[in-house]
Amino acid sequence: MCPELSNTYLDPLTLITNALEGQFLMYAGRDEEAIARLQKTLALAPDFWTAHNVLGRVYLRQGRYAEAIAELSTAKQLSGGSTEPLMQLGYALAKAGESAKARATLAELESLTAERQVPAYTFAMIYNGLGETHKALNYLEKSLQEREVQITFIKIDMRWDNLRADPRFQTLLQGVGFIS
Repeated sequence: MCPELSNTYLDPLTLITNALEGQFLMYAGRDEEAIARLQKTLALAPDFWTAHNVLGRVYLRQGRYAEAIAELSTAKQLSGGSTEPLMQLGYALAKAGESAKARATLAELESLTAERQVPAYTFAMIYNGLGETHKALNYLEKSLQEREVQITFIKIDMRWDNLRADPRFQTLLQGVGFIS
């Protein structure tokens, strides 16, 4: 990596560094610190969709569904068409009991597949939120076959905890190389 670029990522005012720190804190179970970091990032740049996206995920993890949906809706609006906040929003809607809206998100994502690649992991996440385990696992298997980068998070992302005992999920963990 060139020195100019590496210095950019080490700069404490770099938005992506702050947002990723918030995500790492969330994965470490340090939600309040994550929220503080993300709010600080949004104070610097209120339109930085990645920070809204991660903040929505932290709120979702805490069961604060209305706040999560608000943050993820903002992330979707600001993202310029990224499927990442759409996936997170669909999952949040499903967990909040808004199944019809979660299914509408699935339909929106499905329509995008005519124009561009939509990761199978995206569909897996929303189906998991809806409690449709078989479909979620089918899409996770496709994600593994297509070598999508998102699949590497299945070991640490708590949203997959409900599937951890399933033999198909254990096979996925082996396929990613997390267990032997």
